[in-house]
Amino acid sequence: MPDRQIITELENYYPLKITRAYNNNPTVAKHITDVIKGLKDIYRYFEPEYFGGQFHVCKNFNDAFCFPRDRGMAVYDKNVLLNRTAGNFIIQVFNDDSIFMWESEDATSLLTDPNSLTYSFKENREYFLANGQTIEVTIQPKGSRYAPQYIDLLNLLSSFNIERIYQSSCPLFKQSWFDQNRLFFRSEGSGKNVPEKFMQEALYEYLRIALRGISIETSREYNVNPDQPKPVDLKIQWKEANRTALVEVKWIGAVKSAVTGKTRYNDSEKAANPGYVQLKGYYDSALSDTPNTIIKAHLVVIDGRRNNLTEDATTINYADGMFFKDKDIVIEDVNQYYKSLSAFEKPFRMFASPICI
Repeated sequence: MPDRQIITELENYYPLKITRAYNNNPTVAKHITDVIKGLKDIYRYFEPEYFGGQFHVCKNFNDAFCFPRDRGMAVYDKNVLLNRTAGNFIIQVFNDDSIFMWESEDATSLLTDPNSLTYSFKENREYFLANGQTIEVTIQPKGSRYAPQYIDLLNLLSSFNIERIYQSSCPLFKQSWFDQNRLFFRSEGSGKNVPEKFMQEALYEYLRIALRGISIETSREYNVNPDQPKPVDLKIQWKEANRTALVEVKWIGAVKSAVTGKTRYNDSEKAANPGYVQLKGYYDSALSDTPNTIIKAHLVVIDGRRNNLTEDATTINYADGMFFKDKDIVIEDVNQYYKSLSAFEKPFRMFASPICI
């Protein structure tokens, strides 16, 4: 790496900026660590992506109270923070790992206090307030760099789309096709080996490998509630972060039976709506069964739609084969949960291209 690039990266390294703000005081490094440690623990109880207020975590270098003690409260059970979505509050961390919270104080004084360091979160932006300086540390489009689980999953889904689905590069996913040119999805009779099975297995294997070694469990066909007629396709748990993701996999396109040769079309632009409604049911059940867990719901839609596809087709031209490449699915207004529920992501459509002539 060139020296100039190394220098630039060091200058952008936020702990170094914070330390410089305190005239290179060597003890500041421990205070930074204390704030981040406390912050990560606090984020076990609420998801910053869902939070619409303003939140601060401060550390006084002398372990003194930053605000009058009698106007705040000691937090012995952090479950009082569970699922916070609004408000303006300040949490102070102490040397003995205890925390204190205020909900009606003005945080302005923390910016210029030479004896404290403060982390601040508002509108998906993150800052450190350090001896009169505001140092932004935002690196994610939403949520916090200190609670990256859901953004990491979104990034993995994007990579899965590009690396495994678009060109059917995954051996498991390839089994979902009836024909070599990837015009029809495949089934083998009444409900047996429907294409979803191979899609689920492909995503499960990809996530199982990608999430290995970071205290995350991925379970294909995890049964959220035994009373449900069908379990959610994937349940991903971050035990250390108290987070769960529910992932339902659906497909749109045409499917041909390897037994009867009959073709069934599922290529309406609204075909993914039942899957989203189904996911809402799984989410409601999981929320009821595990009220202390933070949950995110994803619908993954594998798009194999082809334009002007006839039942006896064996080839397709580029214009018809790629016709739906950039045509998104339509979620009816009543089913647009992602607009009203922060725990729902917009459906993730993955276009699987055919081999064209």
